Amino acid sequence: MPGQPTTSYFIQSRPAPSQPWQRATGVRVSWESKAKALERLAARRQMQPTWEHRLMERITTITEQPATEE
Repeated sequence: MPGQPTTSYFIQSRPAPSQPWQRATGVRVSWESKAKALERLAARRQMQPTWEHRLMERITTITEQPATEE
């Protein structure tokens, strides 16, 4: 039986369009509140105005079920 999906948000950044998107090194911050994530995105854009920044959404579903004993 499937579990309820949970949603969290995080930020990815890159210095130029030719560069790959990345999360801040050593930072594994995410937010359950989209409003809080958008607030942090605006702050990141203000802190690094020459970089591109985007909000990412992660939807996670955990399913628990009996396992076979074979």
